[in-house]
Amino acid sequence: MPSTVKTATARGSTPTDVSPHRPGPVLFIVCVAIFMLMLDAMVVSAALADIRSDFDASIDGLQWVVDAYSIPLAGVLLTFATLGDRYGRKRMYVIGMAVFTGSSLAMTMAGSIVALDVLRVVQGIGAAMLFATALPLLAAAFPDAGARAKAIGVYGAVMASATVLGPVIGGGLVTQFGWRSIFLINVPIGIAMIVLAARKLPETASTPDRRADWLGSLLLTGGLVAAVFALTRSHALGWTSGTVIALIVGGGVLLTAFLFWQTRAGNPLFDISMAKKPGFTGTAVVSIAHMATLMASATYLALFLMGQGYTPLEMGLRLLPISACAMIAAAVTPVIARRVPIGIGLTGTMAVVTVGMWLLGNYGHDDSWTHFLPGMIIGGLAIGALTSLNQAASLTFASQENAGMSSATFATLRQVGMAMGIAVLGAMFSQVATDRAESGLAAVPGIGSVPQDLKDQFVDLVGSGSGHEVVGSVPAQFHDAVPALTRVADSASIDALNALANLGTVIGAAAVAIAGAAFAIDRRRVSRRPSEPASP
Repeated sequence: MPSTVKTATARGSTPTDVSPHRPGPVLFIVCVAIFMLMLDAMVVSAALADIRSDFDASIDGLQWVVDAYSIPLAGVLLTFATLGDRYGRKRMYVIGMAVFTGSSLAMTMAGSIVALDVLRVVQGIGAAMLFATALPLLAAAFPDAGARAKAIGVYGAVMASATVLGPVIGGGLVTQFGWRSIFLINVPIGIAMIVLAARKLPETASTPDRRADWLGSLLLTGGLVAAVFALTRSHALGWTSGTVIALIVGGGVLLTAFLFWQTRAGNPLFDISMAKKPGFTGTAVVSIAHMATLMASATYLALFLMGQGYTPLEMGLRLLPISACAMIAAAVTPVIARRVPIGIGLTGTMAVVTVGMWLLGNYGHDDSWTHFLPGMIIGGLAIGALTSLNQAASLTFASQENAGMSSATFATLRQVGMAMGIAVLGAMFSQVATDRAESGLAAVPGIGSVPQDLKDQFVDLVGSGSGHEVVGSVPAQFHDAVPALTRVADSASIDALNALANLGTVIGAAAVAIAGAAFAIDRRRVSRRPSEPASP
């Protein structure tokens, strides 16, 4: 039976049990949790239509089914990482899985859209606890750099596959068993993971004597929630809305106050010295940008395909190339990239993500879904590689006792990037689709006899991504206009998708330039250290 190693990481701290000799169960337990919570971030896209039908929900209510999960996940992730570092990551994992599983069970019994949205908030908090402990648990279980690289590769592959498999699994479950099944499936898996974690996970609290920075937690959480909320609601309310502007200003003030406080706190929540490193800036830019471009665009690509008449399951199956390529790349990248500087690896893979984003555009009226295959394959490979590289990079900016804080910082940035991408790309998609639908509708012969409220409904539905499926709700007396309306809806959706791809390409290119410059500065800074010879 493997021996248990006792460690004491700080003066006056209590020794902590760490069992590095049997890391396999740790990897399995962590990967199952990551798969579950990443899946639940994406799986609801296949269920929104049925949820709207059951609860007669508004668009705002449906938007919250997505936002109520991602906002708390981004807002409290770093807080739970620090608490896990202090009180124990095993304890945080078990509590987080219990919260995640319990809220999933409660959602299967939700009787209204409001109840469902509130429970999604609770589920997002549980997901934040699990995210906060994942990489630190792996770092402790795999102290050897080579073994850790392989474990992170598996972790990255699981994360990448769950993100894109969400629509496939969700579509199958909704089609066969109804929308409540997408939450019910979490319950038996969650219970099994709680039991397994209690028995097999070693405790890895590394700073048990560290006092919590409650003021820092409050400032950070408030700032992130306000900022992410503003980004996710900007599409519905408009960027010039007083509410959105107030949230952006409020979030900026709170985050500025957080950074100021971290320079003076006795036990800071965030090691501000990390942010002073140009390499940190480069990694942060890539963390945000890959989620804000290709990953966020996958949501609208799914919406576009369903608007073309594909069922949720058929849509999900057509997105499988992204998942398959991401899984392969994430698994092999840590082995291949061990000799490549992390800055070159991150910048290069972000450049490939941008190429994949560009290839998704230029969709023509006569094209089929196979037009997207090159972009999905190339982009999927880059996303998988970048996921693994990003996980590895997140562990290089802090000591092992602060591994939770460091990894959670970049996980938070990825969630913010996803929210930012959905908001910005969604605003572009909706604006172009709405404008094209209005102009196209005005040119349809005989449209003047159609009541204005029906025309407004048509434009709104096309702007929300319904595609030519919108013609299914056309009243019987206007069926002669269905072919013309179908052409208008198709043209508007295609133009909107191409505009979205172009914007994502521009964002990706800007991120490559900024990250490349940051890593170049970091390399020059390192090469100029007095203790090292000058660069040739």
